[in-house]
Amino acid sequence: MAGDPDFKGQLDDLVVRSIAPRDGTCVCATVTLRTLMPEEQLLARLQHASKAFLYRYDSAFHGVTPLYEDAGGAHCDVVAVPGLASHAIGSWKAPAGNDLWLRDWLSNDIPNIRVLLYGYDTKLLKSNSRSSVEDLGRRLLESLTAFRTSDKTERRPIILLGHSLGGLLIKEASLSRSSFAANSDPSQALVHAARSPASTPAHRLLSQTCCGLLFFGVPQLGLRSEKLASVVAGQPNQALIRALVVDDESEPSDFLARMSDDFARCFQGRLRVVSIYERRLSATVEMQPDGTLRKSGPAVLMVTKKSATSTGLTAVPDEDIIPLDADHSGLVKFESRRDDAYVVVKERIKSLVSGAASWADDCR
Repeated sequence: MAGDPDFKGQLDDLVVRSIAPRDGTCVCATVTLRTLMPEEQLLARLQHASKAFLYRYDSAFHGVTPLYEDAGGAHCDVVAVPGLASHAIGSWKAPAGNDLWLRDWLSNDIPNIRVLLYGYDTKLLKSNSRSSVEDLGRRLLESLTAFRTSDKTERRPIILLGHSLGGLLIKEASLSRSSFAANSDPSQALVHAARSPASTPAHRLLSQTCCGLLFFGVPQLGLRSEKLASVVAGQPNQALIRALVVDDESEPSDFLARMSDDFARCFQGRLRVVSIYERRLSATVEMQPDGTLRKSGPAVLMVTKKSATSTGLTAVPDEDIIPLDADHSGLVKFESRRDDAYVVVKERIKSLVSGAASWADDCR
């Protein structure tokens, strides 16, 4: 901080939470601190204070961020994708405190893994983005493929965790460049011909190395939030929201119905999927007189059990579905390592990682 000697005194409780390698040329650290400065000013001051070094600072965490890598070597990547209008780190953070279970707890509970976080922008208000689920899913695919190719880990087994919209991005990324069409029946091949005309070997590797999915409240058949459509009315992102919200008859959009059918046809019997669903109601968002959003609307079951568990990949008796006593946001927020919900989720991830290790052994 030599470039700004007064700056250090304006920061409190600065703690380095993680340091993980990135693409073999640099490392990525996550830190927490307390300050009265606005976020934009803080980032500018940090950049100025360390201008003699090749440091870069960020608080949005868009794209791929490595959170942790086992010092003894990683045999499996665990990738987490948050939901709609969510902060990449805040989505998974403990309700009280700064513990991030993906980074701070899994690192002690599951050996030989690398934990990656993927962030993206789907803010609701004042959005100028026309990105669709297809666009967002393909960017996830491109980012993960590029990241793993850059450090030569593209053949490493991968487990994908998706919360809410994040799970739909995972499904779209899988469909966009899946390699399974070559070994599928003609109807599946037609699906891929329509959805992925420019598949590359690197893209296909991502589908080939995916060994399991863990979905938290993923709206396979849509989510229930009537107010969302009115909040974004007239904005470029209104088509994205309309694709996610069920209609007046609680039916999914045509897009989600097609995605569900395509995913089931292409991946049935090929992927292990764990589906977690909420049992508590969630307050819905409402526009306030000052133009801000607040969760002050009627409480609803945001994603029903049927919507969260309709993957179409297994027969009903074989489904791995887990109810959690949480609302939609709380599905991925745990109080502590002793939290019963965290213990359940951790054991499922551990099982998926174990299965990935067996898959890797079979491929050798």
